[in-house]
Formats: sequence, structure tokens, C-alpha cells
Amino acid sequence: MRFMKIILIFGPENNANEGLWSLELDGTLLNEFEAIFEAWQDAEEIYSFCSNNMDDIRKKFGYAISPEDAANEIMDEADVLFELLLKLGKKEIPETNLQQVFRPLNNQEKDLTVLQPSKGLIKNKIIRNPKLRIYAVRIAENTYVVTGGAIKLTDRMEERPHTKEQLVRLTKVKNWLRDEGILYPEDLNELS
Repeated sequence: MRFMKIILIFGPENNANEGLWSLELDGTLLNEFEAIFEAWQDAEEIYSFCSNNMDDIRKKFGYAISPEDAANEIMDEADVLFELLLKLGKKEIPETNLQQVFRPLNNQEKDLTVLQPSKGLIKNKIIRNPKLRIYAVRIAENTYVVTGGAIKLTDRMEERPHTKEQLVRLTKVKNWLRDEGILYPEDLNELS
């Protein structure tokens, strides 16, 4: 996997080293952050995904639901997640940061480390059973590099090709960042 660059999506104005960064892959028009949110707002694509994965959809939702209703709920979740990330990234919500959304990919890990594969999701009173994941590598507190995203309907990423692909990508990006010596937030500024 060849990367063109890592770009800052958003972050607090007073600390250029913090915030949400994203990969921009060679030959693509959108960075990964833009690409996943554009895909999650494509009604035809989301409907098709839901139609093709109805067994997983019904298990994840916990009740019988039409592909149309599932697609609408997933797109609504994407809107809420995007708005929350934007506010957290710009520190518009007092005493919070991106760590409110991102956590270690491995549920057994409690410590936060450098170059840690992470998942971003929203879980609140409205969205109790999140279906969307943003995958990122954690560089430091409140500093993440987005590698991709997926609609996750199964317990393990290895269970479906579209989430397994994201797991492979996370590993490749983590290794690439390590090989390039990108271990601290200030190292990101040298790439952008």
C-alpha cells in the first residue's frame, strides 16, 4: 500500500499536533475520512449493502427491519458520528476530545499506546447499538490517523470480507507509520 500523504482533517487551532488526520492514497480523489462519509451518505450503496446482508442486519439490529429502514438508520448514524467528530476535533465540547469516540480496536486492551489500532464509534442514548466504525491508528492522545471505515455487523472483523480488509489495512498503516518513524504528533506535520 503506497500512501500519497497524511492530511489534517480537523483539530484545535491552538495545537496543530492534535486532531484527526487521514490517509490520502495514491490515485484517489478523496482522503479516507471523506471517502467513508461520502459512502455512508450514498443511499443506493447503503441500501444495496443492507439488502445483500439482511441476515447480519437483522442480527445486529435485533429485530426484523427492511433494507430501506436499515439504510436510513445507518445514514442517520453517520450524520451524528460526523458532527460529533467535528465538534470533538475542534474542541467545541468542553473537557472532551477524540478519545470520547476512539478506543483500542482490541476490546481487551485498556492501556492507550503509540501506533495503536483503534475504532471510532458513537454510542449514546439515541444510538445504543452502533453499526458504523471508523478505523484509525492512534498516535497520541487526541491524535488519530484514519485508515478507513466499515459497517460492522458481526462480532469479529475476520468474519466478513469488508471488515477483514479494514483489519489488514490497519496493520499495514501501523507498520508503515512505524517504518517511517511517525511516532509522535509532531511527526505528522512533516508529512502534510
